[in-house]
Parts: sequence; structure tokens; C-alpha cells
Amino acid sequence: MIRINLLPAELRRGNRLPARVIAAAFGAAVATSAAIGWFAIVYFGDLGNAEQSLQSVEVKLAEKEQRVAYHTLLEQNRKDYAERVQTIQSIGKSRRLWAKFADELIDVVNQTDLDRHLAWFRSISVKGDPKKGASVTMPASVQGDESSRVANFHEDLEGAPFYPDLIQKSDPTWRLVIEKDRTPSASLDFPLVLQFKPTVVEPAAKKAAAKTPPAATPAK
Repeated sequence: MIRINLLPAELRRGNRLPARVIAAAFGAAVATSAAIGWFAIVYFGDLGNAEQSLQSVEVKLAEKEQRVAYHTLLEQNRKDYAERVQTIQSIGKSRRLWAKFADELIDVVNQTDLDRHLAWFRSISVKGDPKKGASVTMPASVQGDESSRVANFHEDLEGAPFYPDLIQKSDPTWRLVIEKDRTPSASLDFPLVLQFKPTVVEPAAKKAAAKTPPAATPAK
């Protein structure tokens, strides 16, 4: 006789899973869930710490980049300042202190011993080039008719502080001038030209190149 079992499959006695299998599966599922949960806690915890550390490092890096940029700017400013100082010093070296020269020249003229000389200038003109040297022309006179006073004046010029800066000084030549409306009427006029050293010294190689004549072009 054929029997038909109309119960659901899970209620059929012959198709039920053993309790041990179900318990083992449940235990495995619990263990797996616990493992996944622990891994998630550890992973996301470490990830959070790593992200926090990364943010801290990025902040420090940004601060250091700002410091580096500021240091670079300071270094550039230092170089610019050094170049400006060098330029100013070069300009200062290429210029002569004419006020100092005038003071030293006045000291020569206003020496206290009038028996040596009583001098004055009719005019003063300055022509010069920093590379060639300045030339100072001063038509001068000394009171009296004694030629020794002209020599004394030139001797005092040679003892002036600016004299080592000269390349050349005109010779003490003179001529007697009589002006009746003056007392005393006699004076000795003489030209005075002072040639100063150049304030800008060219390198020796450049001077040699300037003096070397150009090579002759061969005839075709």
C-alpha cells in the first residue's frame, strides 16, 4: 500500500538534521561573527588612530612648509640686501669725497705761518672720469714777489692728506703780477693742476685686452 506523507520536509522524521550538526553550525556562525566583530573593532580602531596620526603629520608638515617658504623668502631678501650693500659700496668707492678734499685744501691755504705763503684761488674747475681720474684746475696766487712762497705752497700741498691720491701735480711755475689798487701790489700767479688717481680700477686682464691692437685682416 502506498503512503503519502503530507508533512513539511523539516517535520519529516527521516529528513531532520541532527542536533549536533545544528549546534556545530550555530557555534561556527557565532565564532565567525565574533571574529568578524573583533577584526572590525581592531581594524577600524587602528584606522582611526592612523587617520588621526596622518592628520597630525599633515598639520606639522604644513607648518614646516610655511617655515621653509618663510626661510626661502628671508634668504632671498638677504641676498638682495647683500647685493644692494655691494652696489652701494661700489658706488661709494667710485666717488671721491670732494668736501673732504676741500677741507684739506683749506687747511693748506689757511696755515698760520704767513711768512711761508698767503695764497688764494681765482677759480676752481673739476673734470673727471672714475676710470681715468679727476683733474682739478685752480689758477692760484700768493701774495708778494718772493718765489720761495710759491715753493712753500707746493711743499705744503705735498704734505696734505690728499696728496697720496694724486697721480701728478703741476710744476711750480709763476709770473709776477702788479696790481696798483692792491696792498701789497705784487703777487705771483701760477697755474695749479692736480690729477687724481682713478676711483675705479679696471682688472689687469681687461686693461691688457684694451691695449692689445686688433689683429690685421689678411688681404683677399
